[in-house]
Amino acid sequence: MTILTSRSGKLHIGPDHPVVLISDQLRLGPQWNEGSADAALEQMVTLAQRAISAGLDMVDLMVTGPATDEGATLVTDLLPRLAVAVHDSVGCAISLDSRHPAALRAALTALRPYKVLINSVTAEADVLTALLPLAAEFGAAIIGMPIGDRHGLPKDVRGRMREAEVILEQATAYGIPSEDVVMDAICLAPSAEPGSMAVSLETLRRFRDELGVATILGISNAGYGMPEPFHITLAYLLSAMPWGLDSALVNPRTPLLIEAVRAGDFLTHRDPYGKRYLQHYRATQRL
Repeated sequence: MTILTSRSGKLHIGPDHPVVLISDQLRLGPQWNEGSADAALEQMVTLAQRAISAGLDMVDLMVTGPATDEGATLVTDLLPRLAVAVHDSVGCAISLDSRHPAALRAALTALRPYKVLINSVTAEADVLTALLPLAAEFGAAIIGMPIGDRHGLPKDVRGRMREAEVILEQATAYGIPSEDVVMDAICLAPSAEPGSMAVSLETLRRFRDELGVATILGISNAGYGMPEPFHITLAYLLSAMPWGLDSALVNPRTPLLIEAVRAGDFLTHRDPYGKRYLQHYRATQRL
């Protein structure tokens, strides 16, 4: 089980705890520049407020810039500002998604003493070398993605297990315990990869049962290329829960997302006596 911290307290990711819902909407691409940074920050804070108000548990922050030294400097300046602004505004746990070590270091420093999640730690050697020392230094947890140097993203369960084991072995070598690893079983769009859901679900089960780590999926990919994609996304998420899904990157605008997941938590005893289900119901009734 992974435990993150923030001004709101501890957040548990793992079996016997409610499925953690993480907003995947806080994305700043290379189109922003230094002059528009303040407006971008304000927009991202607003999205975070909407996500937490809707009932999500935390947010994932991604900042990318032009592939230049100047772009890296802009990202390094903006990511910590964004992380602090979002945390000050909503007080939730934070996930950071960046391949810029300097930007991650700045953001992790700005968020001290809280325990943060570092996203997109693949099994690629250069990524492990760049990001694992930071996680170890700051006591951060990581999201491991089973994507390797030789084969990229394996299409089969066996291959994903192999790459996940590489991540765990290297994390251990840096002093990062398995409790601080959340492993991504990878959600591909079934419209483009027929049969991929079965692979992802079995990968979830084996991550849980054989590796003993907490799990995650980026659910928003599920409905790509299909009409009414939110319906497919929600069906995928609910189908994954019995297979060992502990957390999910989601779009908070998905209809019935919170209600359905809270109900699933209640029915599977992740939410004994339906406390969170009732809390959400009462909060929405007052609106």
